Amino acid sequence: MLRFRYLIILIVFITPLFSVSQGGSSLQISPKSDNDTVILSIQDAEQLFLDKNFELLAARYQISEADAAVIQAKLWANPTFNIEQGAYNPETKKWFDFSATGETALSLQQLFVLAGKRNKRISSEKINSQIAKYQFYDLMRVLRHELRVSFYGLYFLQQSISVYDRELLALKTLVDAYTAEYQKGNVSFNELARLQSLQFNLENEKIEVLKNVTENQSNLVLLIGDTTARQIKPLLDASQFDHINPSSLTYIQLLDSGLNHRYDIKISAAQIQSEQNNLSLQKAMRVPDITLGANYDKAGNYIQNYNSLSLSFDLPVLNQNQGNIKIAENKIEESKALKKQCELEVRNEINKAYVQLIETDRLYKSSLQQFDRSYDKLLDGINFAYQNHTISLLEFIDYYETYKNSKNGFYNLQNNRLDAIEDLNMASGTIVIK
Repeated sequence: MLRFRYLIILIVFITPLFSVSQGGSSLQISPKSDNDTVILSIQDAEQLFLDKNFELLAARYQISEADAAVIQAKLWANPTFNIEQGAYNPETKKWFDFSATGETALSLQQLFVLAGKRNKRISSEKINSQIAKYQFYDLMRVLRHELRVSFYGLYFLQQSISVYDRELLALKTLVDAYTAEYQKGNVSFNELARLQSLQFNLENEKIEVLKNVTENQSNLVLLIGDTTARQIKPLLDASQFDHINPSSLTYIQLLDSGLNHRYDIKISAAQIQSEQNNLSLQKAMRVPDITLGANYDKAGNYIQNYNSLSLSFDLPVLNQNQGNIKIAENKIEESKALKKQCELEVRNEINKAYVQLIETDRLYKSSLQQFDRSYDKLLDGINFAYQNHTISLLEFIDYYETYKNSKNGFYNLQNNRLDAIEDLNMASGTIVIK
């Protein structure tokens, strides 16, 4: 009867702990820090990400580079000026003779690009500039997903650490008390050893969790560009996501969002346009460009002070750019196939993310219904019951494991649900669930 009674106490005490660390401080919205720790909300982290992420900064420079390439494509070729001066006149025995008896020749030439090749090159660079912008936004989509997943992961790992800290603190008090009793001969060494073993195992498990905390910390620091080497403490009220109902969304809606908002699809479509423009350019390359020139020769021609005009161009007899035209035609078909592959990947990603979110949401909400959030003294109750010999050592250890596994299991479920939401947002190419 006593065992059954304390099992009821365990059930009553266990569930409120799932939410105890998720409220309260969520009202803070701006980053606060001391010398070693910075407290960030998800909005703070995203703003730092947009302002300081080095990959995004580099991508912005790539956009500027692509825009500069458009400017360069619009420029005309520079004219070519040539001067030829006689070095030595053996008849007059003069060096660099600039007089009437010396030789000086001048020429000025200008290249003129025909068949619209200049405009086609400008169009190509404009498409490349648009692709660079699409790549920037697609990179932002991927990194933003990584940021939010790392942020949520770090938050729930830190909640798990608090579970271990609380257990270890309570267990240390109990081990210290039983050590004193053992020295007085009031408890057996076997009982003390089991408690110490439980303490040791909890410490080892905490170390493993801390490794994951460090990994998430490092990833988050890179994403927000933080160079201060401070620890990050995420600020989050996880219960604010409880109202989310993913079943209100349909696969067709999500697919339409993905096909219209995913920048990787826009990149593949722009790539087709780029290859089509390149084919037009390669066909235009069959038409030779011309070079016009003006020439002056003071004493080296059939008359003194000779003036002439010149016109030069390639004869398209042996090379009509057939190979490059064929390559460009194949590139168009290649990019069309890659676009279809990209669209198929988007469909699969959206379907996978949607199914995963529906399932994790169902599990999460069934867990919320299963537990009553009205308690926060499980460990105190367990320690009190054990010290008063109303539960056995095996029951005590089992209750500790139940508490720890239930808390961490629920944190994992919350984390998996938020990850599933972010997976669906990333697959859809826009924020379909806030």
